[in-house]
Amino acid sequence: MRTYEDYRRILELWELGVPKKRIGILLYIPRATVRDCIKRYSSLSGLEESRGSAERGTSTAVLSRICDFQNVVLQQAYAYVLGIYLGDGNITKVRNVYRLRVTLDARYPNIINKCSEAIQVLLPDNQIGIVRRYHGDKLSCVDVSCFNKYWLILLPQHGKGRKHEREIKLQDWQQIIIETYSLEFFMGLFHSDGSRFSNIVNGKDYPRYQFTNISTDIQRLFCETCDRLGLHWTIKHRRSQAGKRVGDIYVSKRKDVEYLDRLVGPKL
Repeated sequence: MRTYEDYRRILELWELGVPKKRIGILLYIPRATVRDCIKRYSSLSGLEESRGSAERGTSTAVLSRICDFQNVVLQQAYAYVLGIYLGDGNITKVRNVYRLRVTLDARYPNIINKCSEAIQVLLPDNQIGIVRRYHGDKLSCVDVSCFNKYWLILLPQHGKGRKHEREIKLQDWQQIIIETYSLEFFMGLFHSDGSRFSNIVNGKDYPRYQFTNISTDIQRLFCETCDRLGLHWTIKHRRSQAGKRVGDIYVSKRKDVEYLDRLVGPKL
């Protein structure tokens, strides 16, 4: 495998107008290697851009970027992605890389776009995949996905089995981020497992926000986030048709609903 300096010398001569065959002779490098280098990088600037992407893509670099509190937009995106992952995301291994996939209801194109944009902010050098899934002839849901070697470092809550069957505990650096950007974390959770609806009592319309999840740990994270935002909440437990204990969390006070309407809004 050739070094960075080998590629740099090839491209320096190429930009000076030296033919590929002559470059190989001058540098004692096979002409096929010269040709592949020029095809891959095109120019010195292309080589530098590729090198910068590789450096940004290491596990230490990615995590350092996210934990840097000067990267406000990045941390806001992370808080949102963490929330929506806990609701609708999963990670699978594909050969030597991991795939994050978030499955979202096709009725909410704005949420699909927001999820895609937030993941792209986290990993600007990675491609975001969109797969539309149909039930019969009707578009049912959309998978937003991204491949990266370090998803298990970025989202260490991944594990065997379903989320409600294992402990969901945040690491210290994650806790600091969601405490700093509680609204973004709330939004991620709400966009995955939340809804806004009206409760009609004696002909009067009482709007409320609801969050539903089976995992008691994720329920706790949602409630703690509401506390940090100053939102009053109540919880009711019920049994699903499958016999699982489900927690329905409601935010119903008028001032709290008005606050969420102003900053979060219904799912679109």
